[in-house]
Amino acid sequence: MSSKRVLITGVAGFIGSNLLDFLMEETDWDIVGVDDLSTGNRSNIESHSDSNRFTFHEMSLFDIKSLKPYDVVFHLAALPRIQPSFELVNEHVKANLLGSTHLVEIMIRENHFPRIVNSSSSAIYGTPENIPTPETERVDCLSPYAFQKYETEKYFDLLATRFPLDFVHLRYFNPYGPRSFNPANSFNAYSSVVGIFLNCWEKGKTLQITGDGTQQRDFIHVRDLARANYMAAIHPKKLNTAFNIGNSSTMSILDLAKLISDDYTFIPKREGEADITYSDVTKAKELLGWEPKHDVASYIQSVKS
Repeated sequence: MSSKRVLITGVAGFIGSNLLDFLMEETDWDIVGVDDLSTGNRSNIESHSDSNRFTFHEMSLFDIKSLKPYDVVFHLAALPRIQPSFELVNEHVKANLLGSTHLVEIMIRENHFPRIVNSSSSAIYGTPENIPTPETERVDCLSPYAFQKYETEKYFDLLATRFPLDFVHLRYFNPYGPRSFNPANSFNAYSSVVGIFLNCWEKGKTLQITGDGTQQRDFIHVRDLARANYMAAIHPKKLNTAFNIGNSSTMSILDLAKLISDDYTFIPKREGEADITYSDVTKAKELLGWEPKHDVASYIQSVKS
């Protein structure tokens, strides 16, 4: 494993900070992290503030002027989730699409193409026809957020026909794990229903289940996501393709709630969300050598014990 110099965008967020933890523990890489702290939290990365291998810059993606120093870019910076993207449309387009294409424009201008590991989303599948869902599933975006993630993928794909881009799209299913919910910021990017429910349980509040709770989710631990990012970064060949990153299992929201608390209630269903997410991760296993190692029930038990 050769030493690398890498950039993590959105480093102070849920997934970005866990990726930082993983890379600091498992590699000798020099890491630069950027975050505008609009959804991230500086406390998530404070444990590495004294390391001579990690440098943090509080800045916007659009303030990045050069990518020449980097061998790998882990692109995690994003604005929130499905529901806010219906209301704050232009804000989400700027953060989730234009921020990504800004990075590609820098590469084109400098004629320097580090591998970019792009955080995408299973939301692009909508409610899929094929269960478990492979990467070949038809795209059916049910929200602006999902569409922005898909647009980003397509811009990379199209620009790679003219320029030597080197990228991997990781389509996350439903991430959970440490720091997945920031109670001070309800719009925290990638905020997980697991984190929201556990926060309610810790505070003695009633869990609120949207709809009837029969909707099913494929929950993937953030440590598994971090390892998928790492495996994508070190792959010896240019891949320029997308991978599902999920647990390849599914659980209903009602069953999830019951694992956490007996005190739950139902609220109206939210539009724009899939009835089921359930990943087929065969491609990631075969090409990246990656597979999930954690399950949500064990995680909940460890938090509650």
